[in-house]
Amino acid sequence: MDDSGGFGAPPPPPPPGAGGGGSIPQRGLGDILSVAFEVYKANAVKLIQIVAIVVIPLTFVMALLTQVAFKQHCDAQHVQSLSDLTKNCTTSFGRSILIGAIGWFIAIAIQQLLLGALTRGAAGALIGRDVDVSASYGYAFSRLGPLIGLALLVALVVGIGFILLVIPGIIVLVFLAVSVPAFIIEGLGVTDSMSRSWKLVSGSWWHTLGVILVAAIIAGVINGILTAIGGNTFFGVWILSAIAQIITAPFVALVSVVLYVDLRARHESLNATTLAMDLDRT
Repeated sequence: MDDSGGFGAPPPPPPPGAGGGGSIPQRGLGDILSVAFEVYKANAVKLIQIVAIVVIPLTFVMALLTQVAFKQHCDAQHVQSLSDLTKNCTTSFGRSILIGAIGWFIAIAIQQLLLGALTRGAAGALIGRDVDVSASYGYAFSRLGPLIGLALLVALVVGIGFILLVIPGIIVLVFLAVSVPAFIIEGLGVTDSMSRSWKLVSGSWWHTLGVILVAAIIAGVINGILTAIGGNTFFGVWILSAIAQIITAPFVALVSVVLYVDLRARHESLNATTLAMDLDRT
């Protein structure tokens, strides 16, 4: 890797660790996590900025919607914690469904916008480019519709798998693990991105499972620690959950991108130049 923590970018000489001729080597689980950490450390400010721009306002909107849902049916003097919220508040079924649906659609759209921008920024950082926050969001916004479609279709397919005794759902989830990086980096369509992910993961299913599982555990531990600090207070949990996401989302996105690149390196002759051309083409 070069000083920026990525694989490096042309022209030669090739960056350290990129392999002869700038080719990207296959990496084990530990190496993938190490690369993700290094790139994160070198680009933390910009990557965190990408997340914070979305997560901070989204947190307040979701908290406000939740408050509005219960406002007229709560005794404010008795609502000091999350458990009090369920014990002392009631609301009409229709009102809850409406506000829940609004919140769900807002969250899906904004989260996919964030995921697209973060994946774009992470991919650039991986090859040694500066993270451009506005350009990352500009690209993600231009493909927001298909991004939402990709999320919903993946959720549907994986959900059907989980209905079929759970294990099929896990299998499908792993096979589709790099659908978003394929969508963002190669500019593929929704179904083509899913097919691309399936092909790349084929032959490396256990490797892929190990990477995403460890990354999820790391993110989960950080989230659990920060959420616990907030105690049982309603807004404390909301705020610290947002902080946890701001911290962990860039790492998870980087792991996903590094994993995608590693899987491509296992199937193709891949180097930093090819990766840069893919990004420039899209």
